[in-house]
Amino acid sequence: MVRDQRRPHALLARLTGDRGEPFLPEVGQLYRVNTLIYGQDKAAARPVVVVCVPPSQGPKSPIRIVTRTSKHERGIKHPADKSLNLDRDGTFSVLVSAEQQLWRPENIQLLGVLPEPYLAQVIERFYS
Repeated sequence: MVRDQRRPHALLARLTGDRGEPFLPEVGQLYRVNTLIYGQDKAAARPVVVVCVPPSQGPKSPIRIVTRTSKHERGIKHPADKSLNLDRDGTFSVLVSAEQQLWRPENIQLLGVLPEPYLAQVIERFYS
């Protein structure tokens, strides 16, 4: 029998930064987020890319994000990228929303900017 060498999912996400005020991200930015900010998820933290930012600030205004998983799912395939702290191939597969009031330093960690052509493909599939 072959043992699965992947890391198990954590039950609770570790805080990624100091407590701080909510802020607006930019479209195309890639973050690792505490999954509690957008709802139920088996993982405690997950990479996401921002696909839409509300035009005005408001605590309940939704920030639209697409989650990335390393499981084989339907969506936009993306290779592992050490420069973005993504150590496995993955797929951008689910469009979700996070309230602005939860987009705070303690819930997120900026990984970088998703390069082309992946960003255009994700936006076209999930937000066009």
